[in-house]
Amino acid sequence: MGTWVGIEGVDSVISKTATLVAVDSDLSACTKLDLNSESVIKVAVEPLNPSDLPKLLEGLRKVSKCYPSVQTKVEESGEHILVGSSELQLDQVLHDLRTLYADVEIKVSEPFVSICETVSETSAVKCFAHTPNHKNTIAMLA
Repeated sequence: MGTWVGIEGVDSVISKTATLVAVDSDLSACTKLDLNSESVIKVAVEPLNPSDLPKLLEGLRKVSKCYPSVQTKVEESGEHILVGSSELQLDQVLHDLRTLYADVEIKVSEPFVSICETVSETSAVKCFAHTPNHKNTIAMLA
């Protein structure tokens, strides 16, 4: 059985997750969390009152530490971005940001997903398709 212990003051040196052990301990560090979902849904956040920006930034730092799968970043345009794996997760993170971590009212953009695709090679498979003018079209699938 394990024992839970609260340690204060170590959050300044831990970015997301960490394992704390005694120097003379035989225990090894726990492995990194392997998250099965990739964070792809983004929202931009900004405080309603511009003077609350420092509170928002501190809240975003806390969110980044408390939610391992959530990423926070600043775009080239200066927008503060939260990236999560689902809209439901981002709703929870935004609620916690407003009420627990930053205690400020924030404006949130509509969620958006950036999709990047590319063709890596050409296929030899023929594809037959019907067009609206009822002519058969042959295309090579990529």
